[in-house]
This record gives sequence, structure tokens and C-alpha cells, in this order.
Amino acid sequence: MMFDTSFIKKAEMYALIAAILNGLIGVFTRLAFEFDNELSPSALAFFKCFFAFLLVAVVCVIQPKRINKVALLAKQWYKFALLSFLGIFCLYFFETWAFSKASIPLVSFLTYASGVVTLLLAMLFLNEKITSHKMIAFASIISGVCLLFLFEQGVSGSIWGMVLALLGGLGYSLFIFLSKVLSIGSGLAQLFWLFAFGSVYLFLPWYAQGMQLPSGMAWLMIACLVLLPTIGGFYFTTKAVQYGQASKVQIIETSDPMFATLFAFVVFGDTLGWFGYLGTGFILFGLLLSVKK
Repeated sequence: MMFDTSFIKKAEMYALIAAILNGLIGVFTRLAFEFDNELSPSALAFFKCFFAFLLVAVVCVIQPKRINKVALLAKQWYKFALLSFLGIFCLYFFETWAFSKASIPLVSFLTYASGVVTLLLAMLFLNEKITSHKMIAFASIISGVCLLFLFEQGVSGSIWGMVLALLGGLGYSLFIFLSKVLSIGSGLAQLFWLFAFGSVYLFLPWYAQGMQLPSGMAWLMIACLVLLPTIGGFYFTTKAVQYGQASKVQIIETSDPMFATLFAFVVFGDTLGWFGYLGTGFILFGLLLSVKK
């Protein structure tokens, strides 16, 4: 009996991979701040985006087909300018800042809790059918992350950190919705323009704060952020949106807090209580239900 590989080609699988990669953001971000106590959130956000742009640019330049596609997409610069502001600047700037103010699980779940915006917009403007499975899945995931927030002792954070996380999540939700509306497609050529505009946006707060450079092992953490969540996460997210429904992609990627909590436990030794495990159970249930046809 041959293994059925059709699932790995589905949008749901792309979204799941993106959620796993995005779950690493908190760990690498906290490690960067621990290795360099003077590192500012604006510097970290700028460099992980700028280096991602440089890497994608090099790959595109050495492959004529890709650089031709980059050139063809130039006429859609206004689309990428808008999407980059929402999906790169808002997410990276506010989320990175939030990680310096609040805990990893808290920031992660608040960022993706804003996904309800995608559900509403998809229903109103994309004519996507909001099925009972989607609603139950979303409610289950939100219930799970709420249990983590309300009852897990290791989850804590300031009001300012919560606001920053919500702002980042709102930008990300609008990015997913508008990516579907504007039909930009997916691939390295699209990432080239997203990271190009993102680098310009993120340069401004870094410049305003004195253009501080990271030091020591913080550079290694930035490299990890560039390769895994930044490039990998955005690549698989745009793939998922291209081949699937925006609302379903947002639901699946709302499982990010579960992976963020798991990675925080492995790296920092954070543990969960009974309510914490119950919360991850709700998230897993919602994740499985969201891919059910």
C-alpha cells in the first residue's frame, strides 16, 4: 500500500508548516535579547527583515527566470507596498517589541487571536463559506489559548505588551486577507518585494533610535530568525493563501501558540499545568477540525 502524499500538497499543510516555523519566533527573539541586553526591538526587527531581503535577492539574481519575474512584478509595487506594511512592518515591529514586554505564549496567542478579523472579512468580501467546522475550530483554538492565558502560571505580561501583540496580529490578519484579494501569488519573487518594502519601513524606527548594531551571539539568533520564521514562515503562508481559503489558513496558523509554548518548554524549561495541557488539547482539536472537509 503506497503512502498517500496528496495531503502534503494541500494548503492546510503549508499553513501548518508556517505555524510551526512562526512558533520559533519567540524563542529566537528572547535568546537574542538575552545574548545582547542592549539590543533594541527595532534593530532586531530591521536586521531580520533586511538580511532576509538580501538572501532572497541573491537567489533571484543568480537565477534569470526569477529575476525576470521580479521585474514583471514591479508594476504591482503598490500592492506589495501595502501588504509589506501590514505583513512585515506591523507584524515584525509590534511583535518583536511585544516579546520584550511579555511572555512568549501570551504574545503568540494574542498575535493570532486577531485572526477573527480574517474570518469576518473573508465572509463579507471573498464570499467564503463560513462553515460550522470553521467556527467550531476557531472557537476551540481561541478557548485553548485563553486557558493558557488565564490559568497557566508561566504566562504573564504587561498591558502594553498585550496591545503591541494585538497590533501585530491585526496587521498579519489584514495581510492574509488582502493577499487573497490582490492575488499576488507566492514564491521568492513575491518575497523579494515584500522584504524590500519591509526593510524600508523597518529602517525608519531603527534610524530614529540611533541605528544600534547587535553584538555577539545575537547575530546568530537573527540568522535563525531570517532562515526559519522570516523566509520560511512567509513562503509557506503565501503558498497556503494561494491554494486555499484565507479563513482556513488563518485558523490553522492560530495554532502558533501551541508550538511557541512547546519550543519555550524545550529551550527554557517552561512547564504547563493541567489547564495548560487542556488548552493545548483544545488547540489540537481545532487544528484537526479545521482541515476537515
